[in-house]
Formats: sequence, structure tokens, C-alpha cells
Amino acid sequence: MDHFEQELARMMRDSQEDTPYEDRHRLRLRAGVRSRRRTRTAWTATGSVLTVAGLGVGLVILANSFAQGGPTGPQPRPVTSAESVLPRPATARPASSEAGVPSPYRVSVPGQGPMPGPTSAR
Repeated sequence: MDHFEQELARMMRDSQEDTPYEDRHRLRLRAGVRSRRRTRTAWTATGSVLTVAGLGVGLVILANSFAQGGPTGPQPRPVTSAESVLPRPATARPASSEAGVPSPYRVSVPGQGPMPGPTSAR
């Protein structure tokens, strides 16, 4: 019982009051106390039901997440063959379009054969 109900019960039991409550007032006060108890019980039950429902939804979402392979995020790509791991030979690139920027690759000259690969400082 909360403080209001305790004080009300004390006042209703106390027979030494100067002006005791009449029967109609006592009936109305008891109905008010019963109404408050029902309301408090309904609020408590509603809160419990919502808590259980929220936990159930959370568990279903968590279970679906694990059933689909865990949390979604960037996954490493699988290696399909040894060729995809081996380094590829460099291909010839045209000279840079900006002035003063050297080209990082050699350009093959017709008649001399292909010479792809990075340039080396000699």
C-alpha cells in the first residue's frame, strides 16, 4: 500500500475522530482504493507483457541473425584458384597526361618486342 492508502485506512479505522465518515463516504473511499489497486495491477501487468514481448522480438531477431551467418559486414572474398593469387605481369600504360610527371611503366616501341614491367633506376 502506498502512503495515501495507509493514511486512508488509518482514518477509517480510527473511531476517536471528531467527525467519523458516514457509510456512503466509506463505501466511496473503499471503491476508490479498489479502483487504484486495479489500475496499479493493470499497469504492472501491461509493463510485464511489453517487456516479455520486447525480449521475444529481440531473441527472434538475434536468432535470425545467427541463422543467416552472423552479423552482416564486409566479408573476405574466397580464393577461387591459384591463378588469382599469382601476380600478373604489368601492362603498358600511356604516358601521364600531366606535364613533368614521369610514367611509372615503360612503353614498348614497335619492332623491339614487348618490355612490360616497372622501370628501374640504373
